[in-house]
Amino acid sequence: MAYRSILSIWDGKKSSLSSLRKAIELTSASNGHLHVICPAYIRVPSHDGFPYSELPTSLSMSEREDALEKVDALGAGAKKILEKEDVSYTVETAIMNRDQLASFMSNAVKYCDLTVLPQPFGRDRCTADEKITEGTLFSSDCPILIVPEKVPDNNLRVLIAWDGGQESLRAVRSAMPFLREAETVDALTISSKKPDTKAKDIASDLAIFLSRHRVKSNINVIPKKQPKISENIQTYAKDLDANLIVMGGYSHSPLREFFFGGPTRDMLNNCDVPILMAH
Repeated sequence: MAYRSILSIWDGKKSSLSSLRKAIELTSASNGHLHVICPAYIRVPSHDGFPYSELPTSLSMSEREDALEKVDALGAGAKKILEKEDVSYTVETAIMNRDQLASFMSNAVKYCDLTVLPQPFGRDRCTADEKITEGTLFSSDCPILIVPEKVPDNNLRVLIAWDGGQESLRAVRSAMPFLREAETVDALTISSKKPDTKAKDIASDLAIFLSRHRVKSNINVIPKKQPKISENIQTYAKDLDANLIVMGGYSHSPLREFFFGGPTRDMLNNCDVPILMAH
C-alpha cells in the first residue's frame, strides 16, 4: 500500500509552501501523481456549480479581473515549483464562493489516497483554510496530513493517539505506509482512572493489529495529567521526539468542537509536528 494519488492546495502563502513540499516528497517516494488546486474566492451568493464554469453576472468587472488574475498567478506559481521536480502532476485553478468549499473538496479528493494541507490556523490563514480542512475531513473518506510551517527531520518517529474508536482505527489504517517506514512507533492511550483495565485492553488490541502488519510498536497507557487531552498528547510527543502524530478527527460534531474546544481543534491550533487524521 502506498499513497499513489495525492492532493494539495497552493494559495501562495508562506505556510502553504511546507505542505506543498511535503506533498511533492511523498509523491516522489511513491512514484505517484500529485494534483494541486489553486483557489481564489469571490463574495457572491452560492452557486450550484463548483468551481464556477462561468463567473456570476453579479460580479463587477474589477472583481472578475482580480479573481482571474489571482488564479492565473497561483497556477503559474505552482507550475514553476512543480516543473523543477521529477514527479507526475496536474494543476487546477478554481474560483468559488467560500460556502462551496466543503462540496468542492469532497468532489476533489474522491479518488485521492491522501490530502496534504497546511495548518488551518495561524497568522496568515483564514476561514477558508478551516473550511478546506473540515470539508476534506468530514465530506470524504480521504485522510489528511496537516503540515506545520517548519517541518521536522525525516527520520520518522510516529506517535499514535489511540482511544479504540472508529476514527482512531481509520487513522491508523490510513497511516500504514508511514508506520511501515517508521524508525519507531509508539501508541498512547490516556486513562481517566487508575487502574484502567479497559484502556489496557484497547491498547493491547492495537498492538496485535499492528504486529499483523509487521509494525513493531511500543504501547503506553498513562493517566491524564493535564486538563486537555491535546496537551497530554503534545507533551508525550515531545518526550518521544515524535515527528508525526496519527489520530482520529473529531469525536463529536464539528460545531460542538468549535464552541467547546476539543482534542482535534486544539491539536490543529497548537501542534508543531505533522498530524495525520481520518474521520
